[in-house]
Amino acid sequence: MNQKSIEHIALYSLILVGALVVGVLARQFVLSKGIDDFSSSVVFFATVIVLMAIYASLQTTFNQFLLPRIEAFLFHFSAFQTMKNYNDTISVPEAPTIKDSNQATPDVIEPAPTAEETISEPSEYEVMRTNAIAKQDHAIQTKLEKVISYTKQTMVAYMSEEDLNRLCTYVAEYSTGDTLQKITPVKVDSQLKSIDIMHFGWNIGKAFGIKRIHTATFIKNVFAHTLRDLEISTIERKMSHTESKCHIELDKIVQY
Repeated sequence: MNQKSIEHIALYSLILVGALVVGVLARQFVLSKGIDDFSSSVVFFATVIVLMAIYASLQTTFNQFLLPRIEAFLFHFSAFQTMKNYNDTISVPEAPTIKDSNQATPDVIEPAPTAEETISEPSEYEVMRTNAIAKQDHAIQTKLEKVISYTKQTMVAYMSEEDLNRLCTYVAEYSTGDTLQKITPVKVDSQLKSIDIMHFGWNIGKAFGIKRIHTATFIKNVFAHTLRDLEISTIERKMSHTESKCHIELDKIVQY
C-alpha cells in the first residue's frame, strides 16, 4: 500500500468520523424533542448518508471543475511550473539503454559464498554413523523376515489364513519390544498342544533376543484359547522343556 492510498484512507476515516459525530448530535437533538428511538435512529443514519453524499459531491466538483482552474492559474507563476517539471522528472523511470555488443564490458566479480551458502561435506563420524544405522536396520529387517517366514511355514497347517495373517502382524509388533495393546486371540488346530505353542514362543523369542517373561506374556495373550489353563509364570518356566511329544520342535527357526 503506497503513501497516497494511506492518505486517502485517513481522509475518508476523518470524514466518516465527523459525519458520525454530527449524526449522533442530530439524534440527541431529535430525542430531546420527544421523538421515539426508531425515528431518532432514522435521523442518525439519514444525517450520516446525507453528509457523506455532500462530501462526495463536493469532492467531485472540486476535482473536475475547480482543480483544473486552480492549476491553470498557478501555471502563470514560474516557481509552480519548475516544481511540477521536477516532480514529473523523478516520477518517470529512465529507459534502459541498449549497449553495443562490441562495447567492452567490465568483468563482474562474483561475491564469495557465505558460510551458510556453502554446503559442507559430512564428517567422517556422520558417514560412519549413517552406515552403521543402515546396517543395523538391514539386520533387523532380515531377522524379521526370517521369523515371519518361519511362522508361516510352521503354522500354516494348523490355522486359518485370517488367523495366520493376524499372527504375523502380532509377531512383527512383538519384535519391536513394545507391549501389544489390542489383541484378538488366534485359534489353532487341536493337533497343537500347549507345549507346541510354548516351543513356538521360545523359538521366536530367542531369534529376537527378547526376555522369556515378555515372550510368555505374548503367547499367552495371542494363543489365549490353547494356553487358557496355564499361568504366565508356568509358561515362562516350561517353554523350553522337551520331555513330551510335540509337533513344533525347539530351535528350528535357524532353518529358515
